[in-house]
Amino acid sequence: MENKKNLKVNCAACDVRGITEELLSAYESVKINAATIITSPAAQTLLGRAGAKLNCANTIALEENVRFSTVNGPLSITAEQAVPEEKVFWVVNGRVDIESGCEETLKSCAGMVVNGPVICPTSVAGLLGGFSINGPIQTYPDGAILLKKYAVLDRVFHLRAKQDALYYAAKKIVALSPDIDFGKLAEKNVRFATRTLLVSESLAEAAVPLFDEKTDIVILPDGCAYVDDDAELNEALFKRYGGKLYIDGDLSVTPDSASVLDQVAYLQVKGDLMVCRSLKDRVQELDAVYDELRVVGGLLIRNRPALEITAGLLADAEDGVSIADCANVTFAEDVTPELLKGQLMSITDSIVFCAGKEQMNIVQALAEDCCVSYLEPGEEDGEDWDDEDKNTVKINTAFHTF
Repeated sequence: MENKKNLKVNCAACDVRGITEELLSAYESVKINAATIITSPAAQTLLGRAGAKLNCANTIALEENVRFSTVNGPLSITAEQAVPEEKVFWVVNGRVDIESGCEETLKSCAGMVVNGPVICPTSVAGLLGGFSINGPIQTYPDGAILLKKYAVLDRVFHLRAKQDALYYAAKKIVALSPDIDFGKLAEKNVRFATRTLLVSESLAEAAVPLFDEKTDIVILPDGCAYVDDDAELNEALFKRYGGKLYIDGDLSVTPDSASVLDQVAYLQVKGDLMVCRSLKDRVQELDAVYDELRVVGGLLIRNRPALEITAGLLADAEDGVSIADCANVTFAEDVTPELLKGQLMSITDSIVFCAGKEQMNIVQALAEDCCVSYLEPGEEDGEDWDDEDKNTVKINTAFHTF
């Protein structure tokens, strides 16, 4: 008798519309773990008949002729783009920027799920009612010139600026370069609209009158550098930006940061200040500004599509381990409760699979914004879904299509 294997798929999104009876019959059992499953009535019938097990946060039902597209990051819809000939359903895990003149593109869209903000002209906002938007909708005046979400002005901006123009940045305008000529911009009657202005102290008097009265003004010391992403405090960061820092994201302080801490003259973190436990006291002595101080492991693992945590990895991390923003995290069977309690500092924004209930209870106590589950050997009608099971075909990916 043929010895069929099991199929296990771990992914962020899985499109099962193309699944066939022949594929399902080739496996003893099928299990899909995904944040989102794209399905159709025909696929649901086949999966149900085969007894497939689906674990997901949400499902999206689409016709076969609709193309599913996922974007992990920002998406821009511009007037220059041609209207797609085929129907497209978008899932965007990030910001969506929409320009004026995109009405036909939006009308042709089969649907859209946006996990993030939408930035659009006031005249376009009425077309978004049929979309699922898990974030704010920010509108800007029709006719305004759209800058990047985080717009950094430089010394040549006044040369390119248009007469009587209104410039819009959804989040922030950064004006820290000492040679920005706000006097020339005032002569052209240039105006700005944005949520926040970061401006150096010596430029503030000339800059502030050009900004919308609703803009939050943050005055930073002259010589302060703007870092537009998550960063790690180390020698490379110091050599590039110096000792006065505005971090627009999270800042990680690891054991390698020890040699740099004494050279930090100014620090503002628009996010979390993540500090390894051995340097916590030294960091707290700094006159730093931050959203939240979090004690993390000296080994910080982030943004992995799949990650296995073994006893060896935990034991070798002298200052502990922290995990963040990983699609699938699996704890191996050799990870003991004592090792977890002593070495796992934190785990956030991840999908987590534990080897047993005791592991799961410890991980859940440390987890933040995580989906944590476990599977004991022998459960699920006697099937063994252990990751070491040689009779299981495993697919770990960000997106999988049958």
